[in-house]
Amino acid sequence: MTVKIKQWLWLAPFCCFLYFPSFETHSVEVIVNSSVPQKQLSASHLRRIFTVRHRQWANDLPIKVFVLAKNNATHKNFCLQKLEVFPYQLEKIWGKLLFSGLGEPPLVLTDEKEMIEMVRKTPGAIGYVDSLPQNSGVEIMKMESSDD
Repeated sequence: MTVKIKQWLWLAPFCCFLYFPSFETHSVEVIVNSSVPQKQLSASHLRRIFTVRHRQWANDLPIKVFVLAKNNATHKNFCLQKLEVFPYQLEKIWGKLLFSGLGEPPLVLTDEKEMIEMVRKTPGAIGYVDSLPQNSGVEIMKMESSDD
């Protein structure tokens, strides 16, 4: 009897993993306004942009960063997959910028539809989405593969 219980206890976490879709991660797309001259970024360059350390594109156009709320699943996936930081670490960096007077944190948007619209109409804008509809008016930023 105890052997069967042990087998079921081992199987329970696996079944929960299959049942709950929240464990599923999608590849998040980095999107930019059509005015952005760069078509490809490294992970470290993207991290510098979203931590507001890099503030201008190659054509001297100011970078305008848009993000989703910290509790948004797409935001969490973006932080972990693309920036390789935890969302709370990003919040901490933005807080330091704001309180030190060295910069302003990115503008927080409510959903992906608003993200696409703001990136589309703001020159120099960058953001991210889980899925991008066709003919959205924004461009997908390609990510350089890392050899690390």
